[in-house]
Amino acid sequence: MLFCLLSLLSCGRQAEEEEKSDTGFVTADTGVFDSADTAVVAKIDMDEKTVTLKNMIKKRQYTLSYDGTTFFYDKYGKVISITQLQKGEIVDVTFFKLKKRLNSLQISGDAWSHKYIDEYKLNEEKFQAEIGSAIYAYSEDTVVISDGKQGDLIDINPVDVLTFRGIGTDVYSIVVERGHGYVRLKNEEYFYGGWIEIGNKIIQKVAENMMLTVPEGEHQVLISNKGTSGVKQIEVRKDMELELDVGDLKGEEPKYGNVIFTITPEEAALYLDGEKTDYSSPVRLEYGIHQMIVMADGYETISQYLKVGQASAGIEVTMKAKEDVSGNDISGNDPIYDSELLDEVNRILNEKGYSGITADELAGNNTGQSGQTGTGTDSANTDGTGADNTDNSSQTNPPVTSTLSYYVTVEAPIGVEVYLDGNYIGITPCSFKKDAGSHTLTLRKTGYMAKSYTIQVDEELKNISYSFLDLVKIE
Repeated sequence: MLFCLLSLLSCGRQAEEEEKSDTGFVTADTGVFDSADTAVVAKIDMDEKTVTLKNMIKKRQYTLSYDGTTFFYDKYGKVISITQLQKGEIVDVTFFKLKKRLNSLQISGDAWSHKYIDEYKLNEEKFQAEIGSAIYAYSEDTVVISDGKQGDLIDINPVDVLTFRGIGTDVYSIVVERGHGYVRLKNEEYFYGGWIEIGNKIIQKVAENMMLTVPEGEHQVLISNKGTSGVKQIEVRKDMELELDVGDLKGEEPKYGNVIFTITPEEAALYLDGEKTDYSSPVRLEYGIHQMIVMADGYETISQYLKVGQASAGIEVTMKAKEDVSGNDISGNDPIYDSELLDEVNRILNEKGYSGITADELAGNNTGQSGQTGTGTDSANTDGTGADNTDNSSQTNPPVTSTLSYYVTVEAPIGVEVYLDGNYIGITPCSFKKDAGSHTLTLRKTGYMAKSYTIQVDEELKNISYSFLDLVKIE
């Protein structure tokens, strides 16, 4: 009996030692783990059988291996396979920390999702996402999935279709479900200054050498100018360029006439359709109606319409000095306020991209006028020292606070075309005026895949520069 008891004890110790030894295998029982976490699925590698996760609280990313003993569940506890798991999902996991082995993974029941959203607003300055009536917070650490891979916030274009996932008021992940391609216009000269509308996302003035960023998919294109419009159907493929020929949509070629202006006094300023015009030589104008404004200090402003309907014509304008019938100078009196005319002039100026003018400027009473529309700041009547000789001696010029006095430079990659919000800028390295806000920057080179970025230009009064990765060559 003693021998049997010793044998049993010996076998027990041997079994215990074998259980403690590392055989390379672990129990398949769920609940056997030493760590738990709530994280975002950032990457799935089925060849290596690993899942990369990111903890949004600690801003930490790590990778765990899985095998046939790992359990996967949906948010309701139903068993799923690894192939049903999507990148960007928020999950609750248990794992063995030392071995970096995933024990179980379940889609989090605390997470929310807004799928396939095309109407949203990302405020890159405040890091806020506006989805419907709700506002959520995101950060530079928010997981971005684009083309099935981890990307960056700068890769997201405002026309993309996105899926947002998060917990509470925080966005944990953004997945680009449908991306964008590019549309270049061909034979579009007739439509310069007109408008192009693509689907319900893109409405933009037509300019020379444009490259528009457009959501992938089928769209209707409406292009119009000079009373002529046309419609075409297009299909845009992700990251690909589409050349759209609109030459067959134009109407009859416009006719032009040369108009010779003779204006008294000679120093008067001539504005045609809101643009200051040099009339020292014949002016080429398209047939039709044009708005003419003639302004000069000490004279009554002339504003009228003129009709161009022949190859050449002459117009003589003699301005009237600001005097009443008795010959008294009334230039210091209040201007005549013609609200209808003022509204019409400002409408034309704004349509042309100029600032509006005041009633004083319309009447020609702007003593500080420098000949520029609306916002001219050059001072008239200055002496050799640059001091202002007007009665406003206590008035000082405000400091320059506009970012437009500074520049944004795209330094790399070298030798690619740069488009800002669809408009051609130049070949890198190149610069453009610093306009604070969110902008789409597109890089293009023949033989390479175009790439667009969303940049947030700050309001600091200094120059900034960007360098981007090389474009990918088309195979």
